Amino acid sequence: MKEHEIKARREENRVDSVKIVRSPSNAHEWVILFKDIEGKTFFLISDDDHVCSYANLDSTVEALDALGFARAEVLF
Repeated sequence: MKEHEIKARREENRVDSVKIVRSPSNAHEWVILFKDIEGKTFFLISDDDHVCSYANLDSTVEALDALGFARAEVLF
């Protein structure tokens, strides 16, 4: 799901949980998963439809902060 879609769902209180997990394709990177209130899970994706991945937890948290989220579960 793209940034603008995530922001809209957050504003509508439709995001149930946020998780930061290791990228399935590169264990040295992190990705963000969102679960909506219907139980569907989405990766954060870029405007060109690629999964957004981050080199470290700091940059991942900064991305979540920019989206307006204050909490996330980190899964190692």
